[in-house]
Amino acid sequence: MRRLAFILLIAVLSAGLLFAAPKEKEQYYWIASVSTIPLFLFHDYPTLKEEAESSGAEIHFLGPNTIDIDMENTILEQVMAKKPAGVLFMPFGEGHNSTINKCIESGVPLVCIDGDAPNTKRLTYSGTDWVTLGRVQARVLAGLLDGKGKIMLSAVIPNDNTRKARQGIEEEMKNYPGIKILGLQNDKGLVEEAARLAAEQMQANPDLNGFIGIDASSGPGIAKAVEEAGKTGKIKIVCVDNTPDIVEAVQKKVIQAAIVQKREAFEVWGFRALYAYNHPGTPIMQKYKDLGMAMIPNEMLTGVLVMTPDNVGGVLDVLNYQEQVYKGMKK
Repeated sequence: MRRLAFILLIAVLSAGLLFAAPKEKEQYYWIASVSTIPLFLFHDYPTLKEEAESSGAEIHFLGPNTIDIDMENTILEQVMAKKPAGVLFMPFGEGHNSTINKCIESGVPLVCIDGDAPNTKRLTYSGTDWVTLGRVQARVLAGLLDGKGKIMLSAVIPNDNTRKARQGIEEEMKNYPGIKILGLQNDKGLVEEAARLAAEQMQANPDLNGFIGIDASSGPGIAKAVEEAGKTGKIKIVCVDNTPDIVEAVQKKVIQAAIVQKREAFEVWGFRALYAYNHPGTPIMQKYKDLGMAMIPNEMLTGVLVMTPDNVGGVLDVLNYQEQVYKGMKK
C-alpha cells in the first residue's frame, strides 16, 4: 500500500513538472533613432535576435524613423516603466543624459551602443572608437589622392560620433598638408540629402577631389551624386559601414573604400554586458554588484575593417546570411 502511494505521489509530482507554466523569458529592448535604416535592419536586428535567443531571452526593437532626440527619450521612458531586464540605447549627443540617468536610477540597466553618453551613469559603451575611425578614413583617402587635393566631409550634425570622427580626420590630415578640408555638410542621416549637398559641392567646387562620409547614409548619397555627375573614379569616396547600397557602390568602384564598423561585435558584447550584469557568474561578482560596482568594462571598443573592391566579396557573404536571418524574423 505504501509502495502504491509512493508511486502515485511521484506520478503527481511528475505531472506537475510536465504541465508547469514555462518560465517567462527576460525582456530586453534596443532603442535608436532612424531605427529602420538598412544598416540596423541587416546588422543589428538579426545579430541581436540570435544572441537573445541563445540566452533564452527576447529582444524588442524600437525608435523613431528620423533623428528625434525627444521621441527617443520618450520611448526610453515608456520602456523603463515596463521594468525590462535591460536596454541597449543609441544616443545622439548629450540630449539623452538625464533620461539615461533616470533609467539607471529606476533599476533598469542600460548600455550605450554605437554612440556613447560618457557623462551619464550608463553601465558601459560598446562600439567603435570614432576618433580612430576618422583617422583611418583620412589615411585611406589621403592614399587614394596621393596626398593632395580638396575634400568635403558629410555627416549628421549634431552627433557625438561625428564630432569624434571629425577630430580624428583633422588630426590625421595634419600629416598631409597637401590636402585641404573645405567643410562639413549636414546630411541629416538621409541619402537624398547627402546626394543633394554633394551635388551642390561639386558644382561650387569644380576642383573637388574627394568626400568622406561619416554616417551610414552619407556614402550612398555621395555615390549617387558622383555617379550622376559622371565623375566615378575621378572623385574619390571613403565612407563608413557596409549596407547593401554601400557594398554595391564599392563593387562598382564608385566608392573606393568603406570603413566597416564591427556592428555585430558591439551589439553582441553590449547585450552580453547586460546579461552578465543580470546574471553574475560567481559569488564575488554578485558581491561587487551589490556594492554598486558591476564588474563590466567601462568601454568595449570593437575596431574597424577597411572594405575595398578587393575584399568586398567576403563582406557580401556576411550580408547575405544576415538578410536570411532578418527575413526569418518577419515571418
